[in-house]
Amino acid sequence: MIKIIILCIAGALFIGLVLFMILRVLCARRNSPSEKENGLPPLLKEELEDAGFSYDRHQDIFCSNVNCWQRKMGYCRLYDEVSPGFHMVMHCEPVAFSYNNKRWLIEFWKGQYGITTGGEIGIYNTEKEDITVEGFTGPFYESVQDSEMLPMSFTLRKYEKPLFSCSAVHWWLTGFRPGEFSFPDTLSMDARIQFPDYEMQKAFTDALIDLGYQSHEYAVRGDTVVLHYTMPHSTQPITRNSFPEALIQKTNRNYCKLYNEITGSYENTPDKLEYLKNMAPKLFEFCLHSLYTRDFYEAFSWMLNLIRDNRISAPDKRRQRHVPS
Repeated sequence: MIKIIILCIAGALFIGLVLFMILRVLCARRNSPSEKENGLPPLLKEELEDAGFSYDRHQDIFCSNVNCWQRKMGYCRLYDEVSPGFHMVMHCEPVAFSYNNKRWLIEFWKGQYGITTGGEIGIYNTEKEDITVEGFTGPFYESVQDSEMLPMSFTLRKYEKPLFSCSAVHWWLTGFRPGEFSFPDTLSMDARIQFPDYEMQKAFTDALIDLGYQSHEYAVRGDTVVLHYTMPHSTQPITRNSFPEALIQKTNRNYCKLYNEITGSYENTPDKLEYLKNMAPKLFEFCLHSLYTRDFYEAFSWMLNLIRDNRISAPDKRRQRHVPS
């Protein structure tokens, strides 16, 4: 499993090197985006929505939409394991607990996602038994239904200074700041989640305590839990230890630097993205879809098909060559 994941990461870094060289050439070129009204141009807005996100111009961040296509993809631990191969280097904090005859997972992420610095809170649950596939045994969670979404918010900080804040009734609350480079351990997240009743709040709080959280790291206010998330207490993905994270982060830093150099003539992200779209459409696609792309989930299409068809045994050898395990 690890060898294949490392090969996937190495391939992604090679592609990154090629794009890096192309971006270096573009540094000397300039072009003006087309005139538009304040906000996103219609075509850019459409492409961003197709990627599953919206743009918050007040904070200069990308935010996931409630009904984005990623909602159909659910979650399992393998997603975090392969994320470095897609230039995502994060701290992951999965908090698992049982409530109302379901197994729940509320996970917190913060770190570097390609050319963006970001944070996430995801809510998932399942009534099914663990799955067993090649290289993995564990729960596969579905994204929660509308009636199960929770009011939540977070402020992402870098060196204790606020970068941005997000707040919504959601199943996957996210914020990603383009052109910002960060190491995960320089980021902290102050998160707040309002639960529907005492039982769910207690189950979540007990899970935090089981992970090792101390009283100074969280607070309970009625049915609301406030979490100060600095360093994860849970075991991190093994891929963070088996492949040089520094190399991935060096690539991410270079992308951020070049993104800022190339688009330095423009003050806001819509102008910057439109400029890249006009000058180099493929690079625009790379920048826009660096966050949980369809390619990311395509790596798990075999597993999703098995789960949705209730066939949760290991994939056959014909499929194994497509599996980053």
